[in-house]
Amino acid sequence: MTAMLDAFFTRLAGTGTVLAHLPGQRGIPYLAPERLQKKRDARVRRIVRYAAATVPYYRQLFRQQGIDPRDIRGADDLDRLPLLEKAWVRADPEHFRSQSRSGRRAIPFETSGSTRSPLTAYHDPMSVAANLAFCEPEKEVVRRFFGRGRPVRQISIYYPGSSVLQIWDVYRRITFVPPPAEHLVLSVTDPLDKVVAALNAFRPDLLIGYGSYLESLFRMAHARQITLHPPKLVMYGADMMTEPGKRLIEEQFGIPVYSRYRAVESFQIGFTCEKGQGFHIRGDLCDMKLVGAQGQRVPAGEPGEIVISNFVNRGTVLLNYRLGDVGVMSGAPCGCGRTLPVLTGLLGRAEDALILADGRIVDPRLVWNVFKDRPEIVRYQLVQHEPARFALKLVTTDREAYDRIGSAVAADLRELLGSVRIDTSFCERLESSASGKFRPVVSHCSAGAPR
Repeated sequence: MTAMLDAFFTRLAGTGTVLAHLPGQRGIPYLAPERLQKKRDARVRRIVRYAAATVPYYRQLFRQQGIDPRDIRGADDLDRLPLLEKAWVRADPEHFRSQSRSGRRAIPFETSGSTRSPLTAYHDPMSVAANLAFCEPEKEVVRRFFGRGRPVRQISIYYPGSSVLQIWDVYRRITFVPPPAEHLVLSVTDPLDKVVAALNAFRPDLLIGYGSYLESLFRMAHARQITLHPPKLVMYGADMMTEPGKRLIEEQFGIPVYSRYRAVESFQIGFTCEKGQGFHIRGDLCDMKLVGAQGQRVPAGEPGEIVISNFVNRGTVLLNYRLGDVGVMSGAPCGCGRTLPVLTGLLGRAEDALILADGRIVDPRLVWNVFKDRPEIVRYQLVQHEPARFALKLVTTDREAYDRIGSAVAADLRELLGSVRIDTSFCERLESSASGKFRPVVSHCSAGAPR
């Protein structure tokens, strides 16, 4: 009985949090810049003082560098703090977790680890609940597209255990907010014919999934002339969709494509609008700046590494955090009338889905499962040259480790991919691309992809 009461009151508190944050959310993207800045800077002051008081890393940082948290008055003052490396958080997530009651109750979420380096970020339950309210601006874009007053039939395609599915599960446990009434969830592990059959039977209005997977799905349908029910809108996230892929969906299938920018470290970063000119950055919830190789800010119009500060999470606190993506900020407002900062380009986050000779689509996260429990492997890259011909490059702790496990890794990949040829090689190192991102899975033969 006590457990049932605890669960009831937890859900009651979570629902109250959603309702408390909901008013005004739809109007936030249209606030005058000075009002948005005032809201942002108030959150900066609160999170900095909270971090200084309760988070081991920041307690030590402020003490060692002689920084008074009260001197951090706004987002611009965050430049006084050093850039926070992803590797530090990955190596010791507890060092960045608040020791407050909210931090102790925080829920762990893990990145997909598609670069073979998963990271754990803790989110306090009430910030997760508040995220339901924070989604309103991007939901408003969808409502404007479909119109109000009718349910939207939706199919979501994710990999088992994804952070999105974890978040949905937390919503069910900590709030009374009902899930969408007409919603079908599929898996990237499902065979192509099952996905196509589900799309044609369910006939969704909205299709949501990973950018690389959805691009491959539509490329396959186009290249093989597969009959596919066209949803009215495609929305992707988690990884990028290429511009040629986006044009194919919009021009060949006549389906508008929207996107949203999220990360396990910060659930709300940005979303695209009807104009499609870039991501509107949720500056009220997280600060974003772009930096160059030496950590200096880069001006609008020039590419730089994306650095964020999450203002709303009381679990893992990340300020001046190098997210690892590369982007370009716009110096001009969007034509839609929203006043939020605009990220015009998001570079270096694309991942390739593999399309096999039998038509199966294999997401990079499934490939990662082959490597994730092998500590000898420092880095890997699987390159698909032909539907049934692959090259596997392995960076291992030493050559002896490669000789010991190379054949077993290739065998496990063949179990995943089927009857394919995999040429393995030992590498001292694997270089990142010019954009600064490393792609662990690369395909040169996706159906219909430009050569």
